[in-house]
Amino acid sequence: LRIPRFITAAAAGAGLAAAGVILQRLLRNPLASPDILGVSSGAAFAMVVSALYFGGAVGSLGSLTAAGGSFVVLLVLLGLSKSSRFSPDVVVLMVIAISAFLASAGPLALSRGTMENYFILQWLSGSTYRTTPLAAAMLLGAVLVLISIAFAASRSMTLLSISRDFAQSRGLSLTRSALGLLTLCALLCASATAAMGPVAFVGLVAPHMAVMIGVRTVKTELCTAALLGAALVSWADWLGQVLIAPAQIPAGTLASIIGAG
Repeated sequence: LRIPRFITAAAAGAGLAAAGVILQRLLRNPLASPDILGVSSGAAFAMVVSALYFGGAVGSLGSLTAAGGSFVVLLVLLGLSKSSRFSPDVVVLMVIAISAFLASAGPLALSRGTMENYFILQWLSGSTYRTTPLAAAMLLGAVLVLISIAFAASRSMTLLSISRDFAQSRGLSLTRSALGLLTLCALLCASATAAMGPVAFVGLVAPHMAVMIGVRTVKTELCTAALLGAALVSWADWLGQVLIAPAQIPAGTLASIIGAG
């Protein structure tokens, strides 16, 4: 009963933390976070619209809907940013605009006020309530594969975190590298969001915690941040199960509280 929830929480936390490292290195912005990428917002909006207007399920099939919404947002972001060769300033502006639009559209759709809203709000708070052994295993496998790919792209992230001109002078293709890293970040966010709903703040705070304890290289930061993110969401999920048992508190809510502390 507990292991699928633990695996889901740990894998989602690790994936979001790794996505935060990638995004902060790519944009050279310490305040960059997977939350602002718009992918989580896209997943949430797709889930809300599917459940309220097309009779979609909040569960295993809903995960596919959430992943589809994430990829649509990614394609829109890549299309809008391509003409600027994925300039960090333009990418940040685009993702903030997309996130703001979706963050407004989601609550507007929820204003219908049906019983399904309760289950949707439960999912939107970032919970492991509805996970299954199969879903947990699939999420763990996806996160491990994607973090391994991030390890392989560590040289690109190192060069980009110095400066775009420096990276280009070392023979790095800026457009191809930015496209690949953005896609990798979006896949990590989509996997985590589809499994347990949007979880805020972990992707921002875990990379900073890693730097605070002394890591400097990209590979070490990825490992440390992923472990910290996994621990943060796992503890949040466990506390949510025991603090007011038999009632439960969603892991996404407690993760932000613990992370802020």
